[in-house]
Amino acid sequence: MNRRLRLSLSALAFAACSSSNPTTPRTDASALTDASAVTDVAVDTSEPPPPMACRTGAAWNPTVPAFREVTADYGLAELTAKRMSTADLDNDGYADLVAWNDVVNTRTRFTLPVTGWLVRVLMNRPREGGAPGRRFVEATRESNFLALRDGTTDRGRLVTIVAFADVDNDGDLDAYTGTMPTATPTAAQEADPGDRGTILLNDGHGVFALGPVSDATPDADSSPQTIGAIFNDQNLDGRVDLLVGYHSSVFGLPIGQQSQMFRGAGDGSFGEVTDAVGMALESTSGSLLTVTNNRPLYGLSACDVNNDGRLDIIGAAYGRQFNLLMTSHGDTFEDESQASGVGGDSNRDFSDNQTYRCYCAAMPGRCPATVPAVTAGFTCGVRGTWNPATEERPWRLNGNTFSIACGDVDNDGDIDLYTGEISHPDVGANSDRAELLVNDTVAGGPTRFRRPGRRATGLVPPSGTGDEGVLSNAMFDFDNDGRLDIWAGGSDYPNQFGWLFAQGVDGNFTEVSRAAGIRHACPLGVAWADFDHDGDVDMVVGTSTARTCGAAWMGRSVVRVYENIASEANWTTVRLVGRGDGGANRAAIGARVRVTTGDVTQTRDVQGNWGLAGLATELPVHVGLGTRCTIDRIEVRWPDAAHSVETFTDVRANYPLEIVQGAGRVRYLR
Repeated sequence: MNRRLRLSLSALAFAACSSSNPTTPRTDASALTDASAVTDVAVDTSEPPPPMACRTGAAWNPTVPAFREVTADYGLAELTAKRMSTADLDNDGYADLVAWNDVVNTRTRFTLPVTGWLVRVLMNRPREGGAPGRRFVEATRESNFLALRDGTTDRGRLVTIVAFADVDNDGDLDAYTGTMPTATPTAAQEADPGDRGTILLNDGHGVFALGPVSDATPDADSSPQTIGAIFNDQNLDGRVDLLVGYHSSVFGLPIGQQSQMFRGAGDGSFGEVTDAVGMALESTSGSLLTVTNNRPLYGLSACDVNNDGRLDIIGAAYGRQFNLLMTSHGDTFEDESQASGVGGDSNRDFSDNQTYRCYCAAMPGRCPATVPAVTAGFTCGVRGTWNPATEERPWRLNGNTFSIACGDVDNDGDIDLYTGEISHPDVGANSDRAELLVNDTVAGGPTRFRRPGRRATGLVPPSGTGDEGVLSNAMFDFDNDGRLDIWAGGSDYPNQFGWLFAQGVDGNFTEVSRAAGIRHACPLGVAWADFDHDGDVDMVVGTSTARTCGAAWMGRSVVRVYENIASEANWTTVRLVGRGDGGANRAAIGARVRVTTGDVTQTRDVQGNWGLAGLATELPVHVGLGTRCTIDRIEVRWPDAAHSVETFTDVRANYPLEIVQGAGRVRYLR
């Protein structure tokens, strides 16, 4: 039985082979601004498809849990960790786990029992004795993930952020790890051990070796406060590049450290190109007024928000400053932070800020007579004092952003954003809250996002009137109904939980955490993946012990595994493999996948890590299909210089898929 596939190549690439085939203009939201036409070439394959595997398509019933806690079954009952990342480290098709604790200057001591290690590498393995299901197996020492250059073996390298990509295009996922050292530790903290950014090269079996020393691996004399790292192929040469983001050199300073872009050489070494690609910002106090300053960041994300086939850079800024949006235009970036609407909301009214009201009460005549009195119960001075020279400036009237998630939440073909913010009730409505940003960018025009508002979308965390925080966030389809849902991971303030918002058919969201069985208090690090390969997204959650969270969890940064049992809806996952040099990078980071069933097209970007300290899902993209068990069309736009596009039709659902660039076929993995 022959299947008919259609392979589409951009006109720029195909013109070299033929000039007689017709071209069709691209006018949809994913159209490329630098390649306005494609040429379709028919390709045949004789490989028969697997049997149809239709599910009932029944949606999740909110009267029964969508998740069940299975930590002990996965072998993680004794694991403590605050943050985590996930990737398939040993190429067996299953997502593994790296979990770590936020510590200052402290390396892992291998002389302690394994439960006392600060960083753990855990491999996803079948359960013993042929029992069904999966479990995580300790592999920290065997993986060499914490190797030190001086050969020390009784301690392991300090790690506070992690990112994964295939940096040498050999078919496995390598890693970058970063640190947040301090040169002035407290009496209870260790001295700075000198660990900095490190590249780790994978042998294909989950065993790592230290990569070459380069610009991306600074020596101990540097002191970058690394808060995140993302891989992307910025110049589309088939080799991933690396962007590393930093906070301020001293916490609380309004000027952040300059983020750095490093160009990948394809062998694990990287050269800095920050200035060359137009990402350099300023480090003077005057730059705050023009919003041209480096922001103190807490998270980095990369997704293609302007639909030009290149990943754009999004920085989550702290200190009520404008978030950062650097859109890619060819080989350089443009700062669209303010004009795009990503920088912050439009509310500049600070009259309900209680510290401002305290200032007005103490300084008669300095404020408008309409400013209300201090609200009863608020004690002046608890938040410091009001300085009009700074507090009333636009650069101090935004949010405290920690993480920004990307996803096409409305299935219109472009990438929307969800911000994670911390806000305090005494600061007032001017302080930005976690909310959805809808992409209204028109092809070829400037980048524009709209904020419909939390109440209009239903995305209001049920935290009452107290402090609110969203530190980890993501968009994923937990119930496989074909609509992205949103996870808003709360902070360590009182009454904070991980809030799961389910998207309804009307596009509005309903908070369902308790009903779904995943109401986790004080979540911090989260990893999402189909860990058991049953067709839905599971979660592993780490826990904060700061503030009131220590009491809530008896002082332990517990880890919980939540297995998804949501529905009988249909699904697909698509693993992409680029050609490497001369094509797309092997991990296909930056690729766009569009899955069409009926009149609905869902869009996913392969974006790697994102957000605070490197939140992660597995690289194969997951798409819920609802009642549909046949995929009408899969379109892959590869992140290569030609912007090549491949399309495949009549693909069967409920199988993991693999698409290798240029192979002209879809491979069913089971």
